[in-house]
Amino acid sequence: MSKKKVLYYMPDNPLKGKGGNLTRCNQMLTYFQKNCNTLDVTFIFSMDWDEESEQAFNLKYPDLNLKIFQFKMSKSNLFKYLIKDKIPKELNKAFNKNALDLTTPYFRGIFKKEIQDHHYDIVIISYSTWGNLIDGIQGPYFILDTHDFMTLQYKINYEDSIDFDIGKLFKNEMNVLEKYNEIWTYSLEEHFIFDQFINSNVKLLPVSSPIRVDNQSVDVRYSVLYVASDNYHNVNSINWFINHVLPLLGDIKIYIVGNICSKIENEERIIKLGIVDDLDTIYQRSKITICPMLTGTGVKIKVLESLSYGLPVVTTRRGVDGLVNKSQNGCLIANEEKEFARYILKLLSDQIFYTQHQIEARLYFEKHHHPELETQFLDKTFMEV
Repeated sequence: MSKKKVLYYMPDNPLKGKGGNLTRCNQMLTYFQKNCNTLDVTFIFSMDWDEESEQAFNLKYPDLNLKIFQFKMSKSNLFKYLIKDKIPKELNKAFNKNALDLTTPYFRGIFKKEIQDHHYDIVIISYSTWGNLIDGIQGPYFILDTHDFMTLQYKINYEDSIDFDIGKLFKNEMNVLEKYNEIWTYSLEEHFIFDQFINSNVKLLPVSSPIRVDNQSVDVRYSVLYVASDNYHNVNSINWFINHVLPLLGDIKIYIVGNICSKIENEERIIKLGIVDDLDTIYQRSKITICPMLTGTGVKIKVLESLSYGLPVVTTRRGVDGLVNKSQNGCLIANEEKEFARYILKLLSDQIFYTQHQIEARLYFEKHHHPELETQFLDKTFMEV
């Protein structure tokens, strides 16, 4: 039986950083590696790549084809660069104004050539901002892996801009989604929105990670853990926590992992662990985690990771966005600093209260995010196409 040919495009480097989008990308690549006998997968990447990343990718995913596309054309032939890249890009910006479209005529051109030359059966594009890469292409079954609701992201980041027009942004994003045969989303709320406005097949992909072993027999080293990248939402959120919640916690220390450490001022009770090679061990030796999100969209992967270890999470209402259940899921929701601090203190001091939420975390995760659920979803998708 011949293999199905799959093209998977992700602009971000999955081997650099610990963001939720990169976690999702690595989970997809792991699935493809495990199914290399039936799927012939080419992974295309376009940003922040180096020789070290290429070697690491080939070592981790030896049966996947890696292709690195340069987003901009080389300037070695200046005339050719102006005619095929620079001028078309400027004309495109002038006449097709769409703040959510990151593609350029040149990049769409080399992408179209790749698909036409290699006759892919399935093409998966990450983010609606790159969705126009399939313009003018016929043949493959097109899947858009949305990762996020980009109109809302843009609203949060650029609402004060003089050119901000949320209606136009929303329309542009829905027009992109309409081009695809299938739309993947991880958030219950985003699934509802997309399904109301477009005719494509919108599917809720059950985000998963391995069920972790019970850590009750392990000595707890990190009483309160926060894992995050250094994006705008996380920086604002941890600053709110440090300024308003931390003063209410006495001498309790907060252990922080990820790029977010570079954005935090030094504080005696903040222990910066930075980028770690073995995040699994950190989770195993933690008591609880926090996710003090003030803004943001979609499912928070750091919340799901915590629940997979049976770790209760103290969070705000933004921290449970996208989850199937908003209660009895291991998360304690507090939008006010005193309540946020109270939940942390109670989890650390009341073993019965802690165990109750630890059990809820495990039960919720196993019911809605067990690895078998995602595998079944992907198996069904690639068998049916």
